[in-house]
Amino acid sequence: MSRRPRESSKLEELETVCRTQGVPLTIQRRVILEALASRDDHPTADDIWEAVRVRMPDLSRTTAYRALDTLVRLGLAVKICHPGSSARFDAKTRRHHHLVCVTCERVLDIDAPTLDKLALPLDKGFEITDYSVHFRGVCASCRRARGQQKEDS
Repeated sequence: MSRRPRESSKLEELETVCRTQGVPLTIQRRVILEALASRDDHPTADDIWEAVRVRMPDLSRTTAYRALDTLVRLGLAVKICHPGSSARFDAKTRRHHHLVCVTCERVLDIDAPTLDKLALPLDKGFEITDYSVHFRGVCASCRRARGQQKEDS
């Protein structure tokens, strides 16, 4: 089974980070990172757990959640949180922004260099270490489905 370049580089990064930070490099972390890096749909922890169980049927949900949290703590994944939805995960750790569908909760990446240059408010004594802008709306699939429902009525 050949790996996509993003998956291979993420696994190499995992090995390096674990070695330098003294974190055990477990097969569960490798397989979970590999599954996450192979996707671009911002899966939930349960989505990853379900996908990985094909290869590791004895993997517990708790282990999958802990492994994802460890990958986030190590800087190898990002946890995306937005109100009213389950947390989602992304192996793409460089700054990027998201479109969030309020109907189906799909999350799409957008690269917008102008958003990377926002003037940030620094007057509240809060140290901003990173940011991501989330735009909420209705995705094309949901808009099409809504249009078909109106036609069917």
